[in-house]
Amino acid sequence: MSDEAGPEHPLPGIISSIAVQKRNKERYSIYVDEQFLLGVNEQTLIKFNLSKGVEVTPLLFKKMQREEGRFAVKKYLLKLLGRRDHARRELLTKALRKEYTREVILNVLDELEDKGYIDDAGFARKYAADQYRLNKWGPAKIKAHLFKKGIRRTVAEQSIREVFKNEDLEETFIHLVGKRKRHFLREEHLLKRKNKIIRYLAGKGYRSSGIYRNIDKLMKVIEQ
Repeated sequence: MSDEAGPEHPLPGIISSIAVQKRNKERYSIYVDEQFLLGVNEQTLIKFNLSKGVEVTPLLFKKMQREEGRFAVKKYLLKLLGRRDHARRELLTKALRKEYTREVILNVLDELEDKGYIDDAGFARKYAADQYRLNKWGPAKIKAHLFKKGIRRTVAEQSIREVFKNEDLEETFIHLVGKRKRHFLREEHLLKRKNKIIRYLAGKGYRSSGIYRNIDKLMKVIEQ
């Protein structure tokens, strides 16, 4: 039995029965005049006070359809959030790929944001902290990835300031370069070796001013 709405006969009509679906005990099949009308979740049943003997008008039927669409979007978004934190725009993009209605998606996103399930500022702080702690990404790389996830510039920059405000980048550079010491030593020409170090740290997302300030010390680390 399809969960999609019919109806197979004109409305209004009277609900003749409501049955728990065999394949999904969390959903209910609604029958009007002994014919299947629509599969719904318990929330829809309660919201519209659906029970045997209730008249289903065309307007009520449309409201039931909208509620079911909204329920599907919310279930999908909560499933994504259960796996990991997401930025709001990430969720919007993924839901649109599932071909849910944009208006419904935005409505559900507003609800989830109001309830604290979505928090772009908190997401940005955690993302920035994790990428620095786990991958030693610098501010520029973190910011670029936050932009891709739809985080606003002001929010991204604030999160980066918070993560890096007490960090000693000299120690970070020494750690990163030390791990690739053998790689850099393959280049015997000192100027080319220096440029390799600069390109490597710039690729990790660190500003050139900080790299140049520490480059002489880093060259010595390679040679030790």
